[in-house]
Amino acid sequence: MGAVACPITLAEVAWRSLMEFDRHREYLALATYLPRKSWWAILSFIRQTRAIQSQLESSNGLLGYSLRAQLLGKKAWTLSVWKDEAALADFVQKAPHADTMKGLRPQLTNARRFVRWKVAGSGVPPKWDEALRRIEEEGSGP
Repeated sequence: MGAVACPITLAEVAWRSLMEFDRHREYLALATYLPRKSWWAILSFIRQTRAIQSQLESSNGLLGYSLRAQLLGKKAWTLSVWKDEAALADFVQKAPHADTMKGLRPQLTNARRFVRWKVAGSGVPPKWDEALRRIEEEGSGP
């Protein structure tokens, strides 16, 4: 799940910082692993990503985010850091994210994983290696 077998098929949105933050404060990191059941589902993900990125760009309390997709492997990962749980909940409950996730659930395999952890401002942005390790070791599924 963690390693990407064929880097040529990897699409990535590099870390995008959206607000200034205190390097001495703790924040909430979220990493997700979203494996799709079909090729159609990964194409749908790519289409929906643009709308969700627009929502991310205007979200209050988001320090930054990054995305990865292994197109031929039908896999996607997200990594974000939030001011707090309330800021994350606000994002998750609003469209287009809320609508996208509702429609996406049937397209995901049961291997999907979500993990949250506290990260110091000095550790922002978190490294993908750490996020992938946490998904593998600590992630919760469906």
